[in-house]
Amino acid sequence: MKTVILSLATLLSATIMIAQSNASDVSQTGEDNVTDVTQVGTANSSTTAQEGMANRATANQGSDLFSSRNGIIQQTQVGTKNSATAQHEEDVNGIFQEQIGDGNSAAATQNLDFTGGGNSADQVQEGNGNTATISQEASLNTAFQEQIGDGNTATTAQQGLFNTSGISQNGAFNTASIAQVGDFNAAQQVQVGEANLANAEQWGTDNILTQDQDGGGNSATSLQGSSSFDSRGGRVQQIQIGDENTAFANHEEDNNTARQEQLGDANSASIMQNLGSFGGDNLATQLQIGNGNIADASQNGSNNASDQSQSGDENSASATQSGDNNTAIQSQSGMGNVATALQGGFFFTSRGGTIDQFQLGEGNTAFARHEEDNNTIIQTQLGNGNSAAATQNVLTFGGENSTQQFQVGNGNVAEATQEGDLGIFGENNSTTQIQFGDENLATSSQNGARNISTIFQAGNGNIANNTQTGTDNFTLVSQSGDLNNSVILQAGTNNAAIVTQTGVGGGE
Repeated sequence: MKTVILSLATLLSATIMIAQSNASDVSQTGEDNVTDVTQVGTANSSTTAQEGMANRATANQGSDLFSSRNGIIQQTQVGTKNSATAQHEEDVNGIFQEQIGDGNSAAATQNLDFTGGGNSADQVQEGNGNTATISQEASLNTAFQEQIGDGNTATTAQQGLFNTSGISQNGAFNTASIAQVGDFNAAQQVQVGEANLANAEQWGTDNILTQDQDGGGNSATSLQGSSSFDSRGGRVQQIQIGDENTAFANHEEDNNTARQEQLGDANSASIMQNLGSFGGDNLATQLQIGNGNIADASQNGSNNASDQSQSGDENSASATQSGDNNTAIQSQSGMGNVATALQGGFFFTSRGGTIDQFQLGEGNTAFARHEEDNNTIIQTQLGNGNSAAATQNVLTFGGENSTQQFQVGNGNVAEATQEGDLGIFGENNSTTQIQFGDENLATSSQNGARNISTIFQAGNGNIANNTQTGTDNFTLVSQSGDLNNSVILQAGTNNAAIVTQTGVGGGE
């Protein structure tokens, strides 16, 4: 790493030090403008134009220790008390800066710490009190920053090869920053409005980022890789339209994709991928339309897919995937719904699992959790205040279990568990719970293999409880009416029970 010590004289008018065929063209119109130019190297060219009052421009190409060769610096300022500084070393670096307004500040440096060259930095500011900074190290990096408005801040730092970045801000008091460490990374930030915040870091290779915010007080953060573990081939897209939305995405490892779109106010979306494990090729998508919705997704492993969509207000969706080839789909429409999907745990993963949760209404709660292989949970809720819960292979080995819970009405409760028993893997069990009406209760517990439990309820206040221990047991409960009660206990093999209840207040 290079160490540079520069000593420049401060002058009240243009001062030019020319060596080895350097060229400089300074044009100033107004009062109390100051230009400093120092060129050390070969065939350098610096053009500075200032119009207004008390503007200051500094251009440094090379130093006494390290030359700048074929570098270009162009700085144009129109207004009052603007400041533009630029310095580069090494080969064929280019800096272009333009400021129109009052009290703006632009600074750019290239190859002061590392060898390289061929970097391009361009900054355009129109308005008052804007600040723009670019730092580039190594070779063939490109950075562009444009700010229109007042009090905006843009910062870009690039280290590596063939990185590209672009920041565009239109409004007031917006802040955007991009840091790229690696090769072939691309990042773009667009902010329109006031007091928006965009932050991006790319560590690794071939990462792509897009952040687009329109409104006020929005925050978007993307972290691809870290100083400890790279991200390779990662993709992040964050789009926010509204006010005070928050989007966070963080991934490491290979080919992970995070997509977040928010339309409304005060929504929160978070995605984390492979922060605790090796792997990659995970996909997480979050769509929020409304206000105050919360979506969280965490993926560890490979080839997992999570899709969360929310329409309405104050809905909450959480998906955690640990393992490989899992799919989680959560769709919420209404207000105050809660959906939780857990695939795999701290000690045991889920492989090939599927969770599908659909909620339409208000105040519904859906919980699904499984481990092991190829388990499936489907939960559908249409109405208000319904509760559905299902767990599979949390305590025992097994897999291939299926749970379906369908609720239409209000205040219904459905619970299902599928596990093994006394050396029997919990596998190939099937539970179906269908509820039409209000305040029905359906409970199914299966401990063993190849058990089937079906509960159908149409009415109000019905209760059905099925418990199966062993293998190849079968139960079917059908309740039509109100306040019926059924309890079935099966232990052993090849047991079958069918219960049909109609009317009011029957019992079995």
